[in-house]
Amino acid sequence: MASSISDRAPVRISKVAGRYLLFDIDNVMYLRRHHNICSVFVGTIPQNPQQNIFMGLPVELMPEEAQVLVDKKVAYVVDDGSMHPARIAALDEGARRRHLQSIKAEGRKVQQAAADFKEIMKQKVNKRGRTKSKSPEGEVPDEVKLPKESAEGEDELDGELFSPPSPVPSSGVVPKPPKTEEAPYAITPTTSNLLVSLPHSPAADEPVAPIEVPPSYALYAHLQDRGYYMMPGLRFGCDYNVYPGDPLRFHSHFQATSYGWDDEIDMLDLVAGGRLGTNVKKGYLIGGAVVDLSVTREEEDRGKGDGANPNAPKARAFTIEWAAM
Repeated sequence: MASSISDRAPVRISKVAGRYLLFDIDNVMYLRRHHNICSVFVGTIPQNPQQNIFMGLPVELMPEEAQVLVDKKVAYVVDDGSMHPARIAALDEGARRRHLQSIKAEGRKVQQAAADFKEIMKQKVNKRGRTKSKSPEGEVPDEVKLPKESAEGEDELDGELFSPPSPVPSSGVVPKPPKTEEAPYAITPTTSNLLVSLPHSPAADEPVAPIEVPPSYALYAHLQDRGYYMMPGLRFGCDYNVYPGDPLRFHSHFQATSYGWDDEIDMLDLVAGGRLGTNVKKGYLIGGAVVDLSVTREEEDRGKGDGANPNAPKARAFTIEWAAM
């Protein structure tokens, strides 16, 4: 298992309009399981697009998360705004034809699935109709009632009944009317992987996008190296909500706020953060990059897990709890 993880190709992070996005669900699952990256789903669900409660792909990464993955050589960032149009313009006619054929094949699969579902529902309706009780005497069931035809329809029926029969072919076999083939369902691909063969590593001519991380990156990398999961902390007035494990299984233990090493911290901020953290059963955690050169690498590496970020800046963190006098 460990060898398969180490042999895995780097994850491709797409930078679109200054946002770092993941479009592949396999990459999302891999980063969540092995690198403590949860992030936020920002895409709409095709089955119910007019709501914003349950979201889908893509996943938007925080700049800190993207930088951690790049430092660990787990992922690389590509500017889609410049790379994507260039790769599509370089495609030959054969690649375009194969792409259209793959889309039609997907449309036929969806069409067949819809036809199978329709047939199953039809069988259920027929079975339900047979189990219904018989109609009372003197009442004709709806299925037996003949629809009222208009005068124009009656004239057409009379014309068909009394018109001379159509000539029979010399072979004696009446040909069946030609069966028109239905067009496959129109499919809109969610990704362009079928059209553009994405590399497993950044190509030499591919523009690697720089990552602009906020000042709180040192605190994020410090906690992430120690196995914590982090989500945006706007809900609790902090930089990050810090979880001891996957947020689907645990409540957050800390509300983390980053400060510079020499920043003056307002006492009201400490009081408000400590009281808020105590009321929501969290610890108020503050920290930031270390400027004190007396901190040794051994002290900094204490508590780090396997696969820690070798390029993470030194950082310290402290927890404040609000208690009664």
